[in-house]
Parts: sequence; structure tokens; C-alpha cells
Amino acid sequence: MKFAPAAAVGLGLFLALSASTTFAQEAAVPFDMSGERGPTADKKPDEGESGTTTTTTTPTTTQVEQKPVVKPPARRYIVSAPSLMLEGEVASRSFPIYLTKDEAAGADALNLGYSNAVVVAPEASRLTVVVNDVPIGEMPVQSAEGTKDVQLKLPAGLLRPGVNRVTFNATHRHRTDCTIRSTYDLWTAIDPARTFLTLPDTPAGRLQTMDDIPAIGVGPTGQTKFILVLPEMGQPAATNALMRLSQGLAMMAKMPNQTFDVVNTMPATLGAGELAVVMGTAGDLTPILPRLPATAGSSAVATFVDAPAGDGKVLAVSGPDWPSIESAVEGIVSPIDRPLGIMREALSVRQRNAAEMPLVYGETTLTLAALGVRTGEFSGRRFRTGFDIGIPSDFYADAYGEATLLLDAAYAPDVLPGSHFDVYVNGNLASTVPFNSRNGGIFRHLPIRVTMRHLRPGPNRIDIEAILLTQADAVCAPGASALQEPRFALFDTSELRVPNFARIGQMPNLAALSGTAFPYNGQAEPAALYLDRLDSDTLSTGATFLGRLAVSGGRALQVRPESSALAIGDRNAILIGTLSQLPPLVLSQTHIAAESASTWGAPVTGDNQQAGTQEAIDQWQSRVRGGAWRSQVAAFQAWLQETFDISFSSLRLLPGEEQEVVPDDSAQFLIAQGDSPDHTATWTVLSAPTGASLKAGMAAMAQDARWQQLDGYASLDDKASDSLDTRPVSRARFVPTQPWSFSNMRLIAANWLSSNILSYALAFCGLSLLLGMATWGLLRRFGRQL
Repeated sequence: MKFAPAAAVGLGLFLALSASTTFAQEAAVPFDMSGERGPTADKKPDEGESGTTTTTTTPTTTQVEQKPVVKPPARRYIVSAPSLMLEGEVASRSFPIYLTKDEAAGADALNLGYSNAVVVAPEASRLTVVVNDVPIGEMPVQSAEGTKDVQLKLPAGLLRPGVNRVTFNATHRHRTDCTIRSTYDLWTAIDPARTFLTLPDTPAGRLQTMDDIPAIGVGPTGQTKFILVLPEMGQPAATNALMRLSQGLAMMAKMPNQTFDVVNTMPATLGAGELAVVMGTAGDLTPILPRLPATAGSSAVATFVDAPAGDGKVLAVSGPDWPSIESAVEGIVSPIDRPLGIMREALSVRQRNAAEMPLVYGETTLTLAALGVRTGEFSGRRFRTGFDIGIPSDFYADAYGEATLLLDAAYAPDVLPGSHFDVYVNGNLASTVPFNSRNGGIFRHLPIRVTMRHLRPGPNRIDIEAILLTQADAVCAPGASALQEPRFALFDTSELRVPNFARIGQMPNLAALSGTAFPYNGQAEPAALYLDRLDSDTLSTGATFLGRLAVSGGRALQVRPESSALAIGDRNAILIGTLSQLPPLVLSQTHIAAESASTWGAPVTGDNQQAGTQEAIDQWQSRVRGGAWRSQVAAFQAWLQETFDISFSSLRLLPGEEQEVVPDDSAQFLIAQGDSPDHTATWTVLSAPTGASLKAGMAAMAQDARWQQLDGYASLDDKASDSLDTRPVSRARFVPTQPWSFSNMRLIAANWLSSNILSYALAFCGLSLLLGMATWGLLRRFGRQL
């Protein structure tokens, strides 16, 4: 590169001045004997950096004072489910959230994250958020391209200590379509991870007393986890206290998706919806909890203490020995436990739907207002609402019983014949009633008969749906889907009348186990609890299972750990372990194939592959040879079911034997139930091929949606499926639960004969024959000839 002479001179002067300036600045900085450079000169804070910088006049040092770092607001997630979809033209979901006194006073905003279907018309669709029956925000549904975040301010004093109710109401209308089919394409998805209350993060932590345990809340995916830290995990003396404590914590929190993780070391951090509980003797806990109360060395202690790391709290349950620890655990459980002999009036599932669920024991009349359904008008095409009721564990009316829904409603004159009411029980269509009038009408206690075959012990969902057809919808002029003129109204004076039904327990019955913890919830003697090993996986599985049973049954169950499955005898028992470690007697009593103990989860070898190939060949041969005959039988069976509502299982004289359960490789966990050897008690088995899959399978089974699917005598959790593989019961053992009465026995006989039609037909023919013979003998005695 070439420079002009003047430019070269200028450049030389500039470099010389720069070099002298740099040397002078470096000379002003002293050097120590080690040759390292001393403190640098003052530095201006970067733009946007928080804090205030103060510079002193000392030439060699600079002191910087910064404001303490302010923690971001804490989050209390609201949705106690992995996902939330508000579907249809009208939809509503409510969630409770428990707040401490400080949280209720400090919460200032609610953050909402949502998205919706592309076909939703934003100009006619609305999403409303209601807190404690006070609307705090209403917005158009217009987030079809992704999740939208909205922050809603909370009025002062709206939240209160204890339970608060948050409701999401959605009203959808289609952009262009007016058909009934189009209403199934309308939805709004609430993102649980982006829907929360903002709270001040207090240094002392949120939980201070036992009454604050429900404030543990849920995580961003709707999960609740108790981390039970047990330093001496392998001690048999700790098992009973651990299982009792897990039930007490589960009953206090009552979260729908709560699990327990038993570990022997303190977790480094705790996330939202998690609580650490440390249990052990004072000598075991002092090294990991420096602030453990000194009284733990001489008496039972159950209190919140500062966590060893961080600014949170952990629950410490301790004492000088294990008997004193059991006393501390009993002090936690006994105030919330329900004594034997006291019946529940409602199922405590508030954390699932923000309302108590009435428990129906027999003949009952309930208004929709009492069931949480309010009067409302509707201007769309498919109206849907519902309510929940509870059914006791000894419900036995699935073959003949009918309830009656007395409906108070009205519909506009433009609603055409062909419109109808549909009533669903647990997602199954139970009844349909058409509209017959062409000029509108008002129904006053319109009777709709609802079959009770789909009811099951525990929580049950009943939905009312109105399908409304109009001539305007057939034309579907532009803007017709957004019209607001009401065409239907449902009044909360409607009633549900449930008749008396048979009351007797049936075993095995996993539906009763999941619904009300039957038969373990009502026994005075402790049930036997067998754990094949005292490690983290097995103890976590047992704690999660018993915690779930305690919430379902409404009381903490009495259990007694047993070291040997063969020592259980003829008692109600719960057996937990990998399938290969369970005795053959246990497998045979719970209808599990003995060969599964060695084949379930085993790696595929040449012999196994050859056996599988041969089995596939045999199946294909059977299908080819008997395919035509099987198809004819299947068609005939389908015709019987559709025409007369009769299945082949009801055409039997005596119940058949249960088929053995052979878990395949896709199954990761199973729950099976059977009788004890003398058929007087019930054994329930929880098993998996490995300890890790045992813990993971129970955690998945404890989720509310999956737990409500338990049914039959065995249920298998498939890795690749969202539903359980349930095996229906063929031969049930009846367990008396009520004092003997003629009316109850008559109802039991009616349901049994309705389930066994062939036996009923033979009995009817036999009685007719006896009546004919008696009539012939009586007439002959009077001298009459037939």
C-alpha cells in the first residue's frame, strides 16, 4: 500500500502519540513482586445493567456497591393436569388452588397461556377467567398461530387464605361452518406451564405449619411429588412409619396426580409442586439437618425446619427411636383420619374439580343446582354440561338399574324436529330423547331414563348434551354462526333421581379398589403388606399406591409389613415386587401365568424367538381353518348385542374361570387381584419385570385419568398406549357389606338373574313346571279332570 508524504507524516505522529499515551496509562498501574497486574481502573457499568456503581478517589482500587439481587416472583401453577382442552361451543373447567395467608395477600396477577384451533372465529368467541366467582378477564379467542401469554391483574382482597377457585370458560363459534360436525373442531388449549399466579418469593419459604401442606400445589405439568428422605432405608422398623406417613401427606394434599419418591439423600433443589420430607432418628438426621430441633433427641418431633441448602423448608419427622417416630407420624395422621363406622357424605376430590362430590348410597333426589350446574342460555348448535356423583364400593345394579333425569329446559321455535338430548355416563351413551314439537317448548321435569350399567364405584361423570338443528344452520349464511339469539336454556331446577339399588361387594374388583379403596378401607384388622425388597423403587411404589388408596377411601389404611409372602395366610394383603420375586402361590391366586415370572422382560433369545414364531404359525392356521365360522359367530354375536342387548357372556349357566394373565413385552406394569387360598380374603399384586419399571409404572398408574380406568381382575399398563388393558371378571365372590334384608336380597337376585339370562330362563321354566304340577294336583284333588 502506498501513502502520500503528508499522510505518512500524519500517520507517524498519530502512532507516536498513541504509544506514549498507552505507556503512561500502564505506568500508572503499580506491579507487585510477582509480576501480576494490580487492580484496574474504574469501569463504567454496561447499559442496562442493574445496580448503582460508586467510584472512590483512591487511585489504585475501585469499590462497587450493588443492590441485592431481587428474586423473580414465585409461580403457583393452577392446572392440576398435564394438559387442558376446552372443547366444543361451550366449555368450562374449574381448579382449586390452596394459598397460605402470605400468598393470598401477596398474589397480584394471573398469567394465562393459551392457543386455539384455526377455525375458531375470534370476533364471536370468548375466553373468560373467573376467580372466586369474580370475572378478572375476558378476551377474544385469537391465538391460532401459537401460544399467547396474557397477564390479568387481581383485585386486592380477591384471594383468601385456604381454597380458592379458578375457572376457565370458553365460548367458541366456527368461522364458516354451521353443522353439528364442525363443533367438534372447536377448541382452546390452556398451557399448564404458562398458567400460574405470581407470588412474592419470601426468603422464609411458603410452608410453615402442617396446615400449609395443601399449599404444595402442582408443577408445570400438573404433578405433585413428595420426596421422602430416609437415611436408613433398609430398616424394617421404618417401613410401617413410612407407609403411614405417606397416606397422611396424601390425604392432606389431596392432589389428583401425586407421587412419592423415597430416597436416602437430600435433593439438591426442589421444584414447583415438590416437598421434601426427612424422616429418621435424631442421630441419623443431625448430619444432614444441622437445624434439627434439639428436642428430637428426647421426644417425637414433626415440624418444618430450614433446608440445609437454599432458603426453603423441609418437613422433619424425628425422635430418639422408631417407636417415637411412629408416634410423631400418628400425630400428623390422626387429626385428618376418618374413624371406622363413620360414613362419608361426599367424595373428597376437591383438588380435581374444585367441588365436593355427593356420595349416593341409595334412593336419592339431587337438583342440578346442588350438583354445581347453573341455569344458562345457549345460542349455538351443541350444548354440553355435566356433573359428578359418587357411588359406593358395594354397588351392584349394572344389569338392570335405571336412574331418571327430570329435565327442566326450553328451546326456541326455530329448533327443528330431529334435535335431541343425549345423556352420557362416564363417556358412554346412556339415553337419547328427541324433540317432537315444531314450535318450541318448555319442558317441566321431562323424564329421561338413564341406565346405570356404566356407573362404577367411586367418582362418576354424567354429561347432558343437546343437539340443536335449525333451518338457518342448513342455509349457513355469512355470519350465521356468530348469532347470539338464544335457542336453548337449561334450568338448575332439573333433578336426578336415583332409585334403591343392590348393595353387595364383589371380589375381585379393581374398579372398587380405585374408586373407594375397597376392601381395605373398611377393615379393622391391618392388611398384610409384603415388599420383596426394601429399596428405593419398591418403597416408592408402596408409598404412592397407599397414598392413592388413602385419598380414594377417605381414611388412612391400617397395614402391617410382612417379611414373607407365605406368612400372610388368609388375610387381606397387598403384595409389591418384581414378578420373578413373587412366590408361585401368589401368582396362581391372582391369575398370573407362572411362566411370566421368567419370560416377562427377558431379552429375546433364539429359543424365545422360535417359540414366538411357532405360536404365530399356529394362530394363522387357526384363523385360516376357522375364519369363516368365526366371522359368522362374531356377526351373530354383534346382532344379539345390537338388537336385544344380549352378550354371549350372559348366556351361561355357571360363571367360567378367569383366564391367566400373560404380560407381553409392551406391558411395563400390572395390578392383579384374586382370592386368598381359602377364598375368604383378597390379595392385590403390583408387579413389573424390574424395579425401575415398577416405580415408573406405579407413578403412571397414580395419575388421575389412568387411575380411574382400573377395572376387572387385572389391568396392565402398556408403554405405547394411553389406556389400560383390563381383564373383565368372569367369576366374582360376593362379600356382604349390609345387614340382611329382604329388599336388598331381592335387588341382588334381580341383578344376578339379569346378568345370567340362561339361568333366569331355566329357573322360569322350572317354576312354571312346578306351578303346572301343583295346579294339576290341586284340581285332581277336587275331583276335576284336565
